Amino acid sequence: MVRNLLLNVVVSALFVICIVSLAMAEDIGTVTRLKNTASVVRAGQQMNIETGFKVQEFDEILSGEEARVEITFHDGTKLNIGADCHIVIDKFMFDPDVGISIAILRALQGPFRFITGHIGKTRDPQIVVQSRFGVIGVRGTDFWAGPSRGQYGVLLLEGSISVTNPSGQRILTEPGTGVNLTSNDVPPSEVTTWGAGRAAEALAAVAF
Repeated sequence: MVRNLLLNVVVSALFVICIVSLAMAEDIGTVTRLKNTASVVRAGQQMNIETGFKVQEFDEILSGEEARVEITFHDGTKLNIGADCHIVIDKFMFDPDVGISIAILRALQGPFRFITGHIGKTRDPQIVVQSRFGVIGVRGTDFWAGPSRGQYGVLLLEGSISVTNPSGQRILTEPGTGVNLTSNDVPPSEVTTWGAGRAAEALAAVAF
């Protein structure tokens, strides 16, 4: 039931994306910190980004070797991106006056940390991150995801998340716990407590 609900959220949100894509793109966030080089692909054109660069929906963020990028969205949500990363920001819409709280990202490569701002404090936010091997459902959360010790790991730092793929689902509610993803044909691993060493390695991959 939970998996079907999550898939319905993704489908509904993608429908919204198709409608909104017909309108003029608006700024949804800003690059607030940058280390080394990174670029964005927008409407088929690739350009280098600098601190203060305005991010829009459908932007593809590409970080270089040893790079770090921090994007702060209008509601205070932060996306910290590590080196050799490829993330697509498909949708970010927050309007509490009309009850809209939608964020959809695709994490195609590399490590990242996602810390929700006001969007995560609304009653029913629709926040999903599509990774290579599963969908991360987010609510009022601080979490990390990316390559970790030969696997794709997801680490909860605060709040709660669901990690779902076609083979199963795990719910994480305890800070410091995580799961591993190896394939869409294999369910997420059992939720376990990550040791201090592994957690520190993960956070270092996105720290400035």
